[in-house]
Amino acid sequence: MDEMFGFVLFAVVLAFFLIVMPIRNAFKRRRGEQETQNQQARNEALFRSMFPELQPHFHPERLLEFARARLDSSWSARTRWIDPPGFPAATLAELAPGERDRERVRLLDAAGKPLADFTFEKHAEGGVIRVGKGKFTVDIRKPAEPRVRYWHPDREFKWSRAAWVFKTAVADEPFESSSSSSSFSSSSSSTMPAAAAAAGIVGLGGSFDGGGAAGSWDEAPQGASSASAVSDAGNSAVVGATADSPSDSSGDASSDSGSTAY
Repeated sequence: MDEMFGFVLFAVVLAFFLIVMPIRNAFKRRRGEQETQNQQARNEALFRSMFPELQPHFHPERLLEFARARLDSSWSARTRWIDPPGFPAATLAELAPGERDRERVRLLDAAGKPLADFTFEKHAEGGVIRVGKGKFTVDIRKPAEPRVRYWHPDREFKWSRAAWVFKTAVADEPFESSSSSSSFSSSSSSTMPAAAAAAGIVGLGGSFDGGGAAGSWDEAPQGASSASAVSDAGNSAVVGATADSPSDSSGDASSDSGSTAY
């Protein structure tokens, strides 16, 4: 009887490890992949809603592609670039020298209609792309872990393939959310409006000092996205708005010597 009981127990344990555990791990893995996809979709939605001036051409992934190709090509010889990398809507890029070692880039479609224009320059981290009042810093020092920072007088973000970090002019404490959990500081979770929570955005007011995305990447949680916006309906117009007082010179206040500050 004891031998039979031991055999049954062994069979149950074996079945658990050979059948139940793999099935449970497969479900867990699938759930994690789905949560990651959902988080990526939320990040992309935040990017589109918070940075309308960058749509549809200036996604970090596309700018990374362009910067890599531009740094690998001849710096002074090109004046026209057919099918420029990173800009699938453009048939041609016209290149011309600009001020302070910056290259002016003008994108045209197949009919010759202008799509967008920006400037590009070499940088210790890779390249800098300036669009209107905004400034991208494309960091390709680690080819397997490229990163892009964007500074604007109103709002900033940091991007990598593993994370997004957003900050707006009225935010002091961005929330952290990952594919597995979302956590808020105690000061924000109790006061955040339900509408902001549903949108995945929390705003706490305060001043904007130009930090945020201009700061060190060590400040960003690994595998997380952070976003900050307005805290009430009265301030809701701030997201996607244009500042009246700051100018593009803010992006040049500090050196482009490779530090993470703008």
